[in-house]
Amino acid sequence: MTRLVLLHGRDNQGLDAEDLERTWRTVLSAGLAAAGRPGGVTDDDAAFVYFGDTLAGLVRGGGAPPPVTVHAVPGSRWDRFDVDGSGIAALPEDELRFLGSVAAEVLHAAGVDEARVAIARREDGVVPRGGDLGSVAALGGWVNALLSALDAYVPGLSSAVLVLVVRDVWAYLHDPDVRRVIDDAVASAMPTDEPVVVVGHSFGSVVAYSVLREHPDAARWEVPLLLTLGSPLAIRAIRDALAARAPLRVPAEVDRWVAARDRRDPLALHGLGPAAFPLAPGSPPIKELEVDNRAPGRHAAAVLLDDGRVPAGYLALPEVAGTVAAALPAR
Repeated sequence: MTRLVLLHGRDNQGLDAEDLERTWRTVLSAGLAAAGRPGGVTDDDAAFVYFGDTLAGLVRGGGAPPPVTVHAVPGSRWDRFDVDGSGIAALPEDELRFLGSVAAEVLHAAGVDEARVAIARREDGVVPRGGDLGSVAALGGWVNALLSALDAYVPGLSSAVLVLVVRDVWAYLHDPDVRRVIDDAVASAMPTDEPVVVVGHSFGSVVAYSVLREHPDAARWEVPLLLTLGSPLAIRAIRDALAARAPLRVPAEVDRWVAARDRRDPLALHGLGPAAFPLAPGSPPIKELEVDNRAPGRHAAAVLLDDGRVPAGYLALPEVAGTVAAALPAR
């Protein structure tokens, strides 16, 4: 038997983990049927690792967060980060620069120039570009200008969502305690007595890659397929932070890595080919799969539209689900 381990993306805090898992299984089952592999996905087939509330709690601080769960119970609700001048200014300088770098790259990929960034934020003292940002106030003004431009000119992505994603990625990449909690929970879902297909969406693809590349237990795993969906791994600030820890490569225990993305996905700015995600010499290549994700915003892994009647997202696509099917044994 081959198991599935499913890792969701960001902005899932406060949701019922069982409902979220059910949606993923329903949409993936529809995609598998469309790919000629009927039968559905059950609890016996997959482990859905829910870390939404845990990660939100770790990033915010102020007490013990809810635990990461597998086939989890509903989690607590956490307030969203307040995206205004005071909230941005409260971020540490390094994290603020990281956020600005990601926001600038998102805007550049969307074709938004500096003039439109300046127009989107006309308040006094705002720095319209990332030139001399020696003071935290100037840096905060620049980041606010970028976020305002993003709200004005980038469809399918809000500044609030971007800040949530980037704060989580920053904490995960730079705080060993945050990374250990998430990674150990994912590792606990990985079987050592049978193969496992790992599917990571958005931020979950960052977690999947990091765990498979660096966790002490990784040598015990057999992974015929790593499937990443709408991955931000090739965003420069994220890629460089990962490369600073270890050379970029396909993890040794992974037989095949397929990276699916819609070019219009606002968080999957680049594919994972050698130009944007250069792998170390000797690493096998990553197979890129370009698709048409018809979910609103082009980014979702699994949603149910039209009052739950229409599966959509990356996992609903037969070419994506078919990649999963090809790595699973025939029934």
